[in-house]
Amino acid sequence: MPKTKQSGKQPKSTAGTGFGDSKSSPKESSGSKLEAYINSIRGTKITKTKLRNEIQNILFDGATEEPEIGKWYFFEYDPKFRDMLKMWDQFPFIRVLEKKSKGHILGANLHYLKTNTRLNAINKNSVPNVALHYYIPKRADNIFFEVEEADVQLMSQLPIEKFHRK
Repeated sequence: MPKTKQSGKQPKSTAGTGFGDSKSSPKESSGSKLEAYINSIRGTKITKTKLRNEIQNILFDGATEEPEIGKWYFFEYDPKFRDMLKMWDQFPFIRVLEKKSKGHILGANLHYLKTNTRLNAINKNSVPNVALHYYIPKRADNIFFEVEEADVQLMSQLPIEKFHRK
């Protein structure tokens, strides 16, 4: 994967305006369906819910019930102990790091990082502990949408997270 430059000027408000226009966007075109969709909505307003739904539809062909170590996934999640959590992400974007014996997976969820630091984590293949979380696959309805390596940088910059806080 090519190294990227970070601008730190990622949009914070509307989900569909301007993302991907910064210097941090991948320079090489992957020609993916995801990239084509993002290019088609560039400059238009779109809700985060609609953006998430469209991304799930685009990634549906790569959906799996068995996430593999080292691959990237986007999914909807409902934590078993959500009432005990101070904060949780309903739509994690993770790289699977480990699989435990009971089927739990350890993932690095980029949404726990600021948007302008996500690319650095991808490039260095290293994330801070704050991004590491365990997930129970059945709490994701066993549907994990695989994100191709060529689309990881683009996905990391999209405003698709949805945090719940106590």
